[in-house]
Amino acid sequence: MKFLVIGCFHGKLPNKLKNIAKSCDFILSTGDFGGSEKLRTVMFKNFSRDFEDKLGKKSMREYYLEDYNNGKNILKELDKLKKPVYTIDGNWDFTKKTDVKKDYGLNFLSYPKIIKKTKNIKFLKKKIITIEGLKIYPHGGLMLASIFHTDSYFKDKHKLYKKLHVTQRKQLFKQKSKNLDILLTHCPPYCYFDKVNYPGINPMNGKHVGFKPYNEYIKKYSPKLFICGHMHEHQGIAKLGKTIILSHGPAQYGKAAVIDYFNRKFKIKLVK
Repeated sequence: MKFLVIGCFHGKLPNKLKNIAKSCDFILSTGDFGGSEKLRTVMFKNFSRDFEDKLGKKSMREYYLEDYNNGKNILKELDKLKKPVYTIDGNWDFTKKTDVKKDYGLNFLSYPKIIKKTKNIKFLKKKIITIEGLKIYPHGGLMLASIFHTDSYFKDKHKLYKKLHVTQRKQLFKQKSKNLDILLTHCPPYCYFDKVNYPGINPMNGKHVGFKPYNEYIKKYSPKLFICGHMHEHQGIAKLGKTIILSHGPAQYGKAAVIDYFNRKFKIKLVK
């Protein structure tokens, strides 16, 4: 059995990845469908700061609409591949009602609702399931970087971030299994493919922004394979205990991973 691991599209799905998908039995996605370079630039310049009022509703409406439509188009492209696609959400997706940005006169369907109307895509909630014979724990969305509630840059939000971090950890451990084949996430574990490398752009440059509870979960339950994305500057394979950790790389730049599963073992090939 062969499957494609992909994510961080940000509005782009290169033809080479579409061609690779043709030879795969199914696709696992870590989300981040939409993308707006204008919005991304603004957010990095105002990291953890309020900027929407400063830019005004007209500009923000334009940025969010571009972002949303790019993601919607990616979902259409994935559906056209005519392969089963199983996906979680990333940190850049219109997943909840609160993500729809009605304040800017935007009233569109969330991505999970769009996915429901597709023929080949299934949105995965945070619950252990069996897919194509593999026991998988889908755990999507943005996990607050563990450094955020200790780093001086966020000192005015430490209390809030610590509370959120504790809540997210509790949620993760609600689903337990010592026989997991795959823990599928968007964000990386701490110190594994999580070091920021955007000098002069991201104030967290040079720091590790992974989610420590993932490390705890891996050490306790030893899933065979941990799949993540999120960090565009990383792609690779590592190990934590008995668990293989795979960072698939950003699809927008033509990166992904192809996995052959045979005799209960994973053989991983990076697409660079």
